[in-house]
Amino acid sequence: MTAQANTVKGGFINPDLLYNALSYIGNTEEVGPKSNEVILNAIHTLFPGWRDDSTIAWCSCFTHLIAINVCGENPLQTGHKAPGTARSWLTVGDPVETPLPGDIVVYWRGSKNSWQGHVGFYCNRIGDKIFTLGGNQANSITVSAYSANRLLGFRRLRPAPEFEPNIIP
Repeated sequence: MTAQANTVKGGFINPDLLYNALSYIGNTEEVGPKSNEVILNAIHTLFPGWRDDSTIAWCSCFTHLIAINVCGENPLQTGHKAPGTARSWLTVGDPVETPLPGDIVVYWRGSKNSWQGHVGFYCNRIGDKIFTLGGNQANSITVSAYSANRLLGFRRLRPAPEFEPNIIP
């Protein structure tokens, strides 16, 4: 099976995840009540009442928005003790050792043993840098390089049975 031949209905969703995530690139948060509506909508997928995109670490919210658009995978349904956090993505999908573009990548933030983290979509690895497409990277949706030393794990999302994707054309 090749990545190009398999789509959401065929079981391999990574190209669709990346395609959907790329459509949001360049959106940047705004300080205060003039929040970016695209980012605020992503935040509302996990935290419906939130009003200011500059007062929350929203990387998981962006990842959640893309996942529910493309495949229906959801960290809120895994029983994780802190659903909605970046590290909750370590309980979603299947673990993978060798990532493909579009797989979920989770990093630690603060310290390896803290609850904090960062999550996005794997793009590529060059040396000790992992290039990640994600939200809340320099307060934007962009591709950024992260040290491989901060890696907690990779996950491959699965399409939910009978799920109809909502992929942006």
